[in-house]
Amino acid sequence: MTERYVAPAATKRDAIRAIYAAVNAPDWAAPNLDGLIDVLRDLSWLPPGPVVLHWTPDRLPAADERAVVEALTIAQDETAPTDRPVRLRIRPS
Repeated sequence: MTERYVAPAATKRDAIRAIYAAVNAPDWAAPNLDGLIDVLRDLSWLPPGPVVLHWTPDRLPAADERAVVEALTIAQDETAPTDRPVRLRIRPS
């Protein structure tokens, strides 16, 4: 299991970049919600096993937090049957 901690961010774009930094995403990763889902579906550059993302969205506006959580939930659901399932640990703000 790979534990990854996401740095705090004040905007949706910065939150996506912080998630990318936590998973060592490739430079081509687009800092948008579709790109985030695509990156988390792949993760082929990481060793096999669960990838646990620890995130506290305390600095994000509520609408941005909902959007990022929705994208992360999609990625979690879609990667569940893969060899690198994404698991979320969202800590309340």
